[in-house]
Amino acid sequence: MVDITKKAVWLDCDPGHDDAFAIILAAYHPSLELIGISTIDGNQTLDKTTKNAYTVAYIAGLPTTIPIIRGCNEPLCRDIITGGEIHGETGLGDIDIPEHPEYQSSINDYDENYLWNIYKKIRDVGRLVTLIAIGPLTNVALLLKVFPQIKKFLSEIVIMGGSIGMGNATPSAEFNLLNDPDAAHIVFSSPHVPRLVMVPLEVTHTVFATKQVRDRLRSIVSPFSTTLDYLLHYFATAYKDVYQFDFPPLHDPCAVAYVANKDLFEEQLMHVDIERTGGYCLGRTICDVFDMQRKEKNCFVVMKIKKVEQFWDMMLEAIEQADKRSPMNTIR
Repeated sequence: MVDITKKAVWLDCDPGHDDAFAIILAAYHPSLELIGISTIDGNQTLDKTTKNAYTVAYIAGLPTTIPIIRGCNEPLCRDIITGGEIHGETGLGDIDIPEHPEYQSSINDYDENYLWNIYKKIRDVGRLVTLIAIGPLTNVALLLKVFPQIKKFLSEIVIMGGSIGMGNATPSAEFNLLNDPDAAHIVFSSPHVPRLVMVPLEVTHTVFATKQVRDRLRSIVSPFSTTLDYLLHYFATAYKDVYQFDFPPLHDPCAVAYVANKDLFEEQLMHVDIERTGGYCLGRTICDVFDMQRKEKNCFVVMKIKKVEQFWDMMLEAIEQADKRSPMNTIR
């Protein structure tokens, strides 16, 4: 039964360790109704991110009625960039996780006209949908170009990506938007976006999976929670090796948390565009914080999460709900 008091959300993702937690939060936050998932290449190739989406949906006990649609398999105009240095060969590190029992039979269900299938699922919800994009923006850009009427069915598009200052894939660019800067430009300049929100690195780099957070996760004591803890362990090791971070930031769930509780965040409306030509700054988000260019303000940029502990309360409560439904806890 549809609960119209909940916000309907569609999650476009590239799982990915932090994407796994974003899926769980979108599925189990009490104010959200996850109506579908689409996948994109990014943290790994499309086949791997799609398999990972199915895997996370299975181990987290998501209803099989939530569609998982394999999206575009490459950027609009450029070569694929993957995040294997952080997410490993599979996209979820080296952990052995049970495969979704319907993965092999379901994987091709929506391959023909995948854009139409995503659009139709959003259109047919019957109320406005929030599109949360936590990977490269190729699918979103194509939707806006092919089905500009999608604006009528969306309340907003919320992306995890970009930065006001330094990047994490190059000195100037964040990974998701560097992966397909042309798609990002389409999204940021499209007249068919009702409201655009960007959750940048400056915010996600304040949400660290510290020892205290992992201790709370371990206190759940189940095969499911142990699996999530190992995902964080792998993620932490990679972040220490690559960025010298003491703890890994959980980027993608921040975008979901924003949709679930906007009061937890501070935001600023400004003009944002994407650098698409520079040799040093390709993929950089140009954020006109001080309105120097006097251009149309097209994006709400999240500037701060007010209370990080409230984010973790939200995340861990969602994990506890998923733990009650996880088939991992009943497998003998």
